[in-house]
Amino acid sequence: MDRMRVFTYRRISRVTERTTSIERQGEHLVAECDRRGWVIVDDFADEGVSGATDPSERPYMSKMLARLDEVDGIVFYRLDRLCRSTLAFAELMDLCKARGVALVSCTEPLDLSSPMGVAMAEIIAVFAKLERAMIRERSMDARRKGLEDRKFVGGRFPYGLTPAPHPSGKGRTLVRDEEAVKVIRRMAAMVIAGHSATAIAKILNAEKVLTSRQKGATAKRSGGREAQATYWRGNAVRAVLRNQVQLGYRVLANGRPETGSDGLPLVVWEPVLTWDEWEAVQSALDTMAATRTVRHDAYWLQPVLRCGVCDASMTQTVAHGRNGLKCAQPNERRHKPSPFIRADDLTEWVNEQMVSVLGFMPIIESVWRPGNTSAQEQREVASSIKRLREDRAAGLYEGEEDEAEFQATMSALLARRRVLSEETSEEPHWETRDTGKVFRSVWSSSSPQARAAMMQSAGLVVRIDPAGGLRLPVGERARIEPDDPAAQHLAAIEAEEMED
Repeated sequence: MDRMRVFTYRRISRVTERTTSIERQGEHLVAECDRRGWVIVDDFADEGVSGATDPSERPYMSKMLARLDEVDGIVFYRLDRLCRSTLAFAELMDLCKARGVALVSCTEPLDLSSPMGVAMAEIIAVFAKLERAMIRERSMDARRKGLEDRKFVGGRFPYGLTPAPHPSGKGRTLVRDEEAVKVIRRMAAMVIAGHSATAIAKILNAEKVLTSRQKGATAKRSGGREAQATYWRGNAVRAVLRNQVQLGYRVLANGRPETGSDGLPLVVWEPVLTWDEWEAVQSALDTMAATRTVRHDAYWLQPVLRCGVCDASMTQTVAHGRNGLKCAQPNERRHKPSPFIRADDLTEWVNEQMVSVLGFMPIIESVWRPGNTSAQEQREVASSIKRLREDRAAGLYEGEEDEAEFQATMSALLARRRVLSEETSEEPHWETRDTGKVFRSVWSSSSPQARAAMMQSAGLVVRIDPAGGLRLPVGERARIEPDDPAAQHLAAIEAEEMED
């Protein structure tokens, strides 16, 4: 029978410890292995390392754990030389058990190669589970208390805020980052002026403005270490400008702002944007999202192309040296047969159809209406009126001068409330209107991108069906029809009724 092959492990945190010195531990380990007839494959020793240090972070123990496949067991002098935490020992025990490696102590009845040792290990595992639950409960309680005290309890924080010492002197809280505030206000002004989020990101990158991730990493690190290099993207710019923290609100995990007893959002930080600025920014972003253009090198019909099988969009490809279009579904979800059509053949056919067959159709123009909603201002006015009344009830206004100021402010708020209550709220939306022109009158003189935009406004798409391996003409596998199938069905019914 083969003899058991083992690693020996020694650890000491202070070289002045005589009773458990590295040399003394080594003597005991060798003697124990000789007594049992075990073969020592290698010896590992961590000097000047605390027992509280995680096993995977110790220089030599981490090397030992990486070689577990070479041995049947690990022999150590005493349990506290291996781990000081029940939880850490239980995790190490699970790792060794999964690799078929026994843990053996020279001075304690802990030997996972024997039934008694396994029983002892199971008892330790029970206490480790209890320790995990207690640690988790303490952490959750500390987090809840920290949030109640408006402390920063870790994790990523929104761009525009930065950690600072808590007023209580314990822990940290989030305060406005004045440098980031300047960047946010600049981004907002550029969006309102018509700059796209991608263009803004390029400008910020050129000027080496720190990103949200870089600012967060820098705030959490000490010793002057540099944050990992990242760069701004259009999505990041939009995320910053869409975040309600710029209105001074604290956004909770459910995505909604924290509210007070009156149901109104609490202003926790100084707002970066006024409500009017916020509305202007959101309207500009909505408009850009609705009118976002395709890449300059994209095939001009791509915005209106659809797969005739799954109705997915179609993407450019090259087959047999010819540019073409295919279903954009990823390979693992692509259906068979799948449509493919040559780009130049499709261009010729669509141009002919839009002039000779559909040329009578009116050109519809889409117009963005930003709308006007006073809901937020109404809430703010109501909150201000309530606050003024509470202040007066508390006796905070004294003398004729205070009373006059109270009456003037209250009168203005009440007047504004009446005006707002009479206004008709209208949400931002797109409107369509007939331009008075038809396709055949402007198609030839329009650019390819303008032609696609006209088809989009008219609600038209081009659907491509598979050819089934045959060289079918474009007209037999391509069709121009309304994007909405329901609208197409209703149009067919209406046509039938008109014929009757």
